[in-house]
Amino acid sequence: MGARLSDRLAAIVDALPLEPGLRVLEIGGAPGAAAVEVARRVGETGHVLVIDRSPAGTAQVRRRATDLIDSGLLSVRCVAIEDFVLGPDEEPYDLAFAIRVGCLDGRHPRLGAAARRRIRDALHPYGRLLIDGGDPLQEIAV
Repeated sequence: MGARLSDRLAAIVDALPLEPGLRVLEIGGAPGAAAVEVARRVGETGHVLVIDRSPAGTAQVRRRATDLIDSGLLSVRCVAIEDFVLGPDEEPYDLAFAIRVGCLDGRHPRLGAAARRRIRDALHPYGRLLIDGGDPLQEIAV
């Protein structure tokens, strides 16, 4: 199921408000280490979708999480967040998180508004977006 998380990544995953049954969207999630642990924590009734703009990155996630993908607990899509839309029968997500994603952490502000709109459209009305940069996470408005 993958290697042990780094201390930094473990602290981030520990800070996420995870519980069994949640639907979680990880943005920019390659190579998949956090997603594997998040999937373990949301359990059989939850789901994790990892999106990443990199074909090589999404391939890494697929290799790392084959068993979780096969079981339906995790899925992977190659798409930039500013282009992401829910599929026709896809349920909204309860939580989204991103670690070192430039359009959300201020490095690429031109893309930030579009990314936040896409995230808002993918979340339930009560859904939350958490990104790194706090202690260790911060919530940002979508």
